[in-house]
Amino acid sequence: MNVDSFEKLYKTYQPSLVNFANFYLKNEQEAIDIVQELFLNIWEKKDFLKEVEYPKAYLMAAIKNKCINKMMRNKLPHKSLETLPDIFVSSDDFIKDLEAKQTENTIHTLINSLPDRCKEIFILSRFEHLKYNEIAVLLNISPKTVENQISNALKLLRKNITICLILTVSILKNIFDYP
Repeated sequence: MNVDSFEKLYKTYQPSLVNFANFYLKNEQEAIDIVQELFLNIWEKKDFLKEVEYPKAYLMAAIKNKCINKMMRNKLPHKSLETLPDIFVSSDDFIKDLEAKQTENTIHTLINSLPDRCKEIFILSRFEHLKYNEIAVLLNISPKTVENQISNALKLLRKNITICLILTVSILKNIFDYP
């Protein structure tokens, strides 16, 4: 691997790797550091990466492993649910902002309620934009399993999101006496 190909690899994957690491670590600076460490390791072993068929899947797996190792070393919990923002922030569109945040929170809650493997596959597909084959290689499962897990996740999300959104709107109307 020469400098140009390394630079292209870095520019292509660094942002999504930081996002992925931040999902696990919940600390952007630690996520940036861990990705930098990975790319340093890659540069030091640059000839090995030539043999990798799916570089994105390889990089994601490496980051996932580094994050898990770091969490185990630091005894950090996995990604926790984000809390609602302070509702006392003044805004012209307060109600709309609150509804949007609540909807986002609801979606995150529903995603976090998926079984662990299903959630991991869904996040890799929908948020990290990995292809089914890349996810299969990354997790050492078949592409059909990935497809089934995505299908299951979407069914559960569709079923539950309607109920949650109806409840959310109802609660907000009652709290703010909003029509």
